[in-house]
Amino acid sequence: MAESGIQIGSGRVYTYDPEKEDGDIAYKKAERNSLLAESDVYVLEDFPTSKKTEWKAYRKALRDMDFSDLDKITFPTKPE
Repeated sequence: MAESGIQIGSGRVYTYDPEKEDGDIAYKKAERNSLLAESDVYVLEDFPTSKKTEWKAYRKALRDMDFSDLDKITFPTKPE
């Protein structure tokens, strides 16, 4: 079983099995995972932000993304 890697955003490499997953879908999932990793800090209990609820909703929307149709994938908007 050969694994491939995709590097996005934060420099982390996300691996996937090309025999099980289409490369385009894997790329979109890696992009989503990168956005989740970048937003980790905003939901830490001691991180100073008044928008913790918005960040939690954003992260939930990222986790709930539907990757079944690549033409209809839309990423949620980050809180400002």
